[in-house]
Amino acid sequence: MVLLYEFAVNESPEPLSKILWQQRIGHRIVQSNNRDQLWVLDPSDTHKAMEILQLWQHSPDEDLELPEAPKRQKSSSPVFQQWHKSPMALAFIVLSCLVAVITGLGEYLDTISWFTISSFEVIGNRIQFNPLAEVLSKGEYWRLLTPAFLHFGIAHLIFNSLWVWEVGRKLERLMGSLIWLAFAVFVSVVSNIGQYLINGYPLFGGLSGLVYGLIAFAWVMPYLIKGWPPIISKPLMIFFVVWLMAGYTDVFSALGLGNMANEAHLMGLVSGLVFAGVYSLLWKLIKQR
Repeated sequence: MVLLYEFAVNESPEPLSKILWQQRIGHRIVQSNNRDQLWVLDPSDTHKAMEILQLWQHSPDEDLELPEAPKRQKSSSPVFQQWHKSPMALAFIVLSCLVAVITGLGEYLDTISWFTISSFEVIGNRIQFNPLAEVLSKGEYWRLLTPAFLHFGIAHLIFNSLWVWEVGRKLERLMGSLIWLAFAVFVSVVSNIGQYLINGYPLFGGLSGLVYGLIAFAWVMPYLIKGWPPIISKPLMIFFVVWLMAGYTDVFSALGLGNMANEAHLMGLVSGLVFAGVYSLLWKLIKQR
């Protein structure tokens, strides 16, 4: 994001913000030190936004007559047409698809063992695996992350991938790719460790922990930072919480959906909220300088 302008005390940002949205320029109005600031989300829009700002400053009380922003071509998908602006979200989805092919969506136990939080062996009708301390002592630190890319069924993969793309790509444009990557790794690792320590079994996986982290982060941020665009509605947040609670019952098993990685879901939600708190605190500290 690029800080473009800080409004005077007697200036209202609403008229300028309306014009920018009409021109399809993504931006945020953030308050810092009791002053409103205009931040442009995409640096490539900075030049055009500056031209509009200068016109608005010259005639703040007049309606600016600007040509309508060109509409996006219908030939490109509205979901994936700007994939290059969310490379990390896309990378997590692509990696999940590759791992799904390698593991046969959970059918090939020998290759699944490459990605589980602990390697395991099937001896007779029992699975033998190592505790987390032994995994770390061997230096297999990648195993703290790789279970996030494991999926057991095509529906599992599609559901998680759609949510990572729908919510994750929007957050990546707001946070930046490097911070988003740090967020995704943090939430995934916390979710995987929590699931393993509480459940004590290595055969789990999926982006569900990250999905819950993204949902929680996106939902709470408008309450923590003024001007942060709402991405998750209250009803949708309620749905995910109810889905989480239902996972601790026998509902999904009765429906033939198997057991959910409930601890990963819960830890993903909690770690997403924690990251949001730290992120908003650092944001405010930086803006006060």
